[in-house]
Amino acid sequence: MTISRILTTEEFNHMQAHESYTENRPQHQSMKRKLLKEIIQLYGDKYYRLHDGTRKAIDRLCWFGAEKGFCFSGSTYLGKTYKKAKGTIDSHLTELRRQGQIVTVYRRCTTNNGKGNPVHLFVHHPYFNHWVNYLQLDLTSHFEADFEAENDETPCESKDEEVKKIPTYNLTLKDLNKYIRKDIDIKLSTDYLPSFIPTPFKEAVQPFFNYADDIYQLWGKVRLAHKISRLEKPAEESVSIAVQAFKETVFAYKRNRIKTTFEAYFFGTLRGLFAAERRREVQRNKSNPLFYNFLDLDA
Repeated sequence: MTISRILTTEEFNHMQAHESYTENRPQHQSMKRKLLKEIIQLYGDKYYRLHDGTRKAIDRLCWFGAEKGFCFSGSTYLGKTYKKAKGTIDSHLTELRRQGQIVTVYRRCTTNNGKGNPVHLFVHHPYFNHWVNYLQLDLTSHFEADFEAENDETPCESKDEEVKKIPTYNLTLKDLNKYIRKDIDIKLSTDYLPSFIPTPFKEAVQPFFNYADDIYQLWGKVRLAHKISRLEKPAEESVSIAVQAFKETVFAYKRNRIKTTFEAYFFGTLRGLFAAERRREVQRNKSNPLFYNFLDLDA
């Protein structure tokens, strides 16, 4: 995903000066392979049908990101280096963002106050959570549109005769305001929560949050953290992890350990627990010959 976040000079200098995660070339190569393996799993067989220059560009992107979890090589540089059109590189970067492989922020343009060159943060790098916290990135707000579209529901038609007199597809916005007053600040109770939010999660959160919007936003963070982790089982089957993350966040809040916001701490806790579950999932698959991963580059 792309975040309209422009780094200050101090922030970018701090990122460049940060201690490297890898201490030598073999470690660097190993981390590069891990980042690349995630991308290969995303593309599947299609990866090996990509043009050689495209695969080399993706490989180089992972190589740059292995050291500190980010890289700032532009698509123009990669395109010229590997003789590919800038648009081709951009399209693959867009796909990596859409699939939760990288998060892109921007340096400040040297000629004005707008966006400059991109900085790509690798989601599967161990430093990713550090950069999210350091830059105070709100990843959830950029997921809400997809989340709402994915769970959009078609309302059932009322059988009440009074409602049938005015077909809803002919109502103007002014007419709708007669029935649903959006200008009145009324917060919906938890009775109005969408049905796709699992009951165990509702029951865990309700004692602390009284309004539907609050719980809805928290579940959105669960869906985003789950999407980034790339767990095989769906989020609805990982509710116990989400509930545990919420309990740990409440505990941290009561102990005055939260320095940012409750939602940000909750998201960070989710990321950690989902990442641990993903590692266990991979180990289980490796131990089962039926799920042996022939694309494992570290084998």
